[in-house]
Amino acid sequence: MSASADKVVAIALKEVGYKEKPVNITKYGAWYGMDGQSWCAMFVSWCFNQAGLTSLIAAGPKGYAGCQTFEAWAKAHNLIVPTATVQAGDILLFDFYKSGVAEHTGIATGGFDPHTHLVPTVEGNTAADNAGPQANGDGTYIKHRALSTIRAVVRPKYPN
Repeated sequence: MSASADKVVAIALKEVGYKEKPVNITKYGAWYGMDGQSWCAMFVSWCFNQAGLTSLIAAGPKGYAGCQTFEAWAKAHNLIVPTATVQAGDILLFDFYKSGVAEHTGIATGGFDPHTHLVPTVEGNTAADNAGPQANGDGTYIKHRALSTIRAVVRPKYPN
């Protein structure tokens, strides 16, 4: 993993425990200019901004606020990699409801663990454990996700 990917992961991990004010009022939404909206993508964009790497996920001037828009942008820029190759610093797009579209996003903090069959992540706008909505929760949490929940893995072109 590059030092830049390490930096994004470290920034994201420092946010674990952050809680929104009802409903969807966050520092990430305020920064992005869309406070009060679902904020998982704004959380990821904020982390990249704090690392000085917004240009790597530049679906918009501050990154991205919508999972489906970002997925289309990432495909157009050839940034989608096979799910089984996930590594720390990759952006994950989730389809929890098997709807055929991404409804949530987060940052991988490691690769696929062949023993647990899970991918470690940090995600904003999700719920603790599996109690509550995983695609629109109340805070930033460390999660462990099954490959089957991951719709796409986006690998930014990190500098070394």
